[in-house]
Amino acid sequence: MTTADSLRSLPYFADLPDELLERVAAGSETVDLDSEVVIIEEGSQSEEMYVVVTGELVVTKRGAADQDVTLARLSPGEVVGEIALLDQAPRTATVTTAMPTSVIRIPAASFGELLSDAQVVRRMFRTVTSRLRGIEDTLRHEERMAALGKMAAQLMHELNNPAAAVGRSTSELGRVYEELNDEASALARSLGDGIDFARPQPPGDLSPMEAGDREDELATYLEELGIDDAWDLAPGMVAVGWNPTLIDDVLTGVEDDLRTHLARWVGLRATAGQLIGEIGIAAGRVSELVRIVKEYSYLDQAPIQEVVIDGGIKDTLVLLKHKLKEVDVVLDFADDLRPVEVPGRDLNQVWTNLIDNAGDAMESGGTLTISAANDPQGVRVTISDTGSGIPPETAERIFDPFFTTKEPGKGTGLGLHTVHTIIARIGGSIDVESGDEGTTFVIVLPTASA
Repeated sequence: MTTADSLRSLPYFADLPDELLERVAAGSETVDLDSEVVIIEEGSQSEEMYVVVTGELVVTKRGAADQDVTLARLSPGEVVGEIALLDQAPRTATVTTAMPTSVIRIPAASFGELLSDAQVVRRMFRTVTSRLRGIEDTLRHEERMAALGKMAAQLMHELNNPAAAVGRSTSELGRVYEELNDEASALARSLGDGIDFARPQPPGDLSPMEAGDREDELATYLEELGIDDAWDLAPGMVAVGWNPTLIDDVLTGVEDDLRTHLARWVGLRATAGQLIGEIGIAAGRVSELVRIVKEYSYLDQAPIQEVVIDGGIKDTLVLLKHKLKEVDVVLDFADDLRPVEVPGRDLNQVWTNLIDNAGDAMESGGTLTISAANDPQGVRVTISDTGSGIPPETAERIFDPFFTTKEPGKGTGLGLHTVHTIIARIGGSIDVESGDEGTTFVIVLPTASA
């Protein structure tokens, strides 16, 4: 097939006069390229434009934090390089082959021939306008994410230090508390023969009903001893294993006017120990959330990561736990998931938007099922909810910018558009199926070995 025939077979050039195509083709050439070949380098001088015949090109630009941002992927029939030629300016982006690719190289002189046709000029300006708008949106998004990342890094640093300090102090407080109890028990034994304040064995796992019955029994017993805050002390005492019989054994031989004080001391000791444990758990939880946010945001890491997607999904579920209180979450991840090479931060934004939407669709409860498995095209992720579904008349528009099915004030219409943009930018695909029984999104992400 001649270069002119190749141009004529592409929609961009199909309706142009044969004479014009022959003149353009005479000065152009068809070039077959291997994968990962740079044909345009950012900052270089403009000498030609390219037309994709087969294969795929990736357009990237150096963005914030000295990272490469993927702006677009070009498929057969699309052109690249015309913006710089029109402006007679250095290249604004780098273009690389994503796979073995065939392109037509049209030098500046032949490009001038194309501009003699009004159809080409109109078509080119539509393409240029659309592309510039997309580039601007992408770079603004990256700048916002970079700024947010710096802010999050500072916040996580400020949170992690006091959380770690609380954790260390709580651990030390627990040790001092135990020693204080040992000394107090030794002193208490001087009040009567055979008094033993050693802690009983914990009761193990109790059902809410069993725990409630034991607390009622113990609180009633403590009230009979004259303890005013018996109902506040009983839960902590039951949790560590105290019951009326054990307290009776401890108080045997103690003078009547001290029995109430000693029983209350036992209760306060149990409650204090429980509070120290809860503080330690809470401090550990804060530290864990800091870790998750840092990993979720991929702070202090390279922009492009080899990511096994199940970790990002699990971290996102933790961060959206408040949204899924009434939802049963079912996870089904293959053990041998292949890693995908993507901007991890952007990928977590995909999971956040999809899971957040699923939570909105199941405000009254339901089941969220997320599965992931290897696929011939890469890794396939399925996210299904049991909500009311998407009306058929709007399903085709859900990825359009500013289109939303939510009531005013609850949705911007950018969430699913952002999801679609991110997945398309990394060479993946997303499809949706919806009906009365819920909605399912199917995402396929390419892997290095796919």
